[in-house]
Parts: sequence; C-alpha cells; structure tokens
Amino acid sequence: MKKDREKFLSSIYLIIKNNEGKILLQRRQGSKLWPGFLALPAGHLDVGEDAYEAAIREAKEELDINITVDNISDVFVVNRKNKSLLPYYDVYFELNGYNGEIKINEPNKCSELVWSNIKSLPEDMIEFEKIALNNYLNGIKFSTIYVDNEENK
Repeated sequence: MKKDREKFLSSIYLIIKNNEGKILLQRRQGSKLWPGFLALPAGHLDVGEDAYEAAIREAKEELDINITVDNISDVFVVNRKNKSLLPYYDVYFELNGYNGEIKINEPNKCSELVWSNIKSLPEDMIEFEKIALNNYLNGIKFSTIYVDNEENK
C-alpha cells in the first residue's frame, strides 16, 4: 500500500553579524505566532523562488539591505516539525557582508532591532531558533527540531 508523502513549507533565516560579532535579532509584532519575541530576520519562500532568491528578497524587504549569493559564508538546515502547522525545511544563511544601512523596513512586523551575543541569546527569543543556532555553534549542519507552535502564541 502506498503511503501519502509529507508536504513541507520552507523558510529562510539570516544570521547577520556586526563588527563586535553580535547577531541581529528583530522583535516580532503583528503576527499570530510569537508576537513580542525576538527572532532572526526571516521569511517564507514565495512561489517559484529558490532559497537564495528568498534570502535576497527578505534582506531588502525587512532590513533595506542588499545581499548577493557571494555574501553568504555558511548555510545549515533544520527540519522543523510543528505541533499544529505543516513541517518546514528552514535554511539558515550566515552572511559575511551586505550593502546599505540596516533599519526596520517593515514597522508593522518589527518593533525593535537588537544585537545579541550568539553564545548567550536572550530569554525572549523564539526557542527553536535558539536551538538551531546552538546546534550550528556545535558544528551540526542538519537537525530536526520539534516545536510546540501553540505554546508561544
């Protein structure tokens, strides 16, 4: 008997460091999931886009910066299994540069920008992103994370 195949959504996440090595986080607002929590700049892949195109688009939309594939220095992937959402493949891109000045470009979705030490992330950061970053710091390039997406609504 043939089994149904799993369907996945995809998101991209941007790891942007400043001159002190701190990473950029955004305070979410206006969203159903995790409002008020800190998170990496991120977004869904649009129809017809690949992950690189989505990263370039999201950097411009959210932060008003320009990046190219050449600005990507490292990549890792998380298979995120959610309690009540479709599963995701999340692609995390670490950037080694960008053009422009970082700013809040979507004030309806972001209320604050925060620079944080990647080794001591804030308590009010989305938990699965903290786990993904910790795995990355430990050299894990692919992981599966189980998320109770209803917990932080």
